[in-house]
Amino acid sequence: MDLAATVSKRFAAKLSAYKAWLKANRTLPTAQILKTTCAKLRGHISYYGVTDNSKSINSFAFRIRELLFKWLNRRGKRGCYTWEKFNKLLKLFPLPIPSIKVNLFR
Repeated sequence: MDLAATVSKRFAAKLSAYKAWLKANRTLPTAQILKTTCAKLRGHISYYGVTDNSKSINSFAFRIRELLFKWLNRRGKRGCYTWEKFNKLLKLFPLPIPSIKVNLFR
């Protein structure tokens, strides 16, 4: 394990907390869900975006995108998304791009 890698228990706990939030708030307007998701993802990237942790933050962002797709599709027939439609939605409300924010070896 890298020195700066996210601990797997914390990674799983953060994903679980986001999933619980999404489940509880899936009836909010889509724009509100995406804005809050952006804020949560930006916070995670800022906190865990340190040297040698890019694999973990990329994986977290990917899993968040998967959960978002899954829960938005559970809102009924009106809200059904294909991956193509979902990607168009993400162009309107782009999620933050994972990047390293702090270099520990400088």
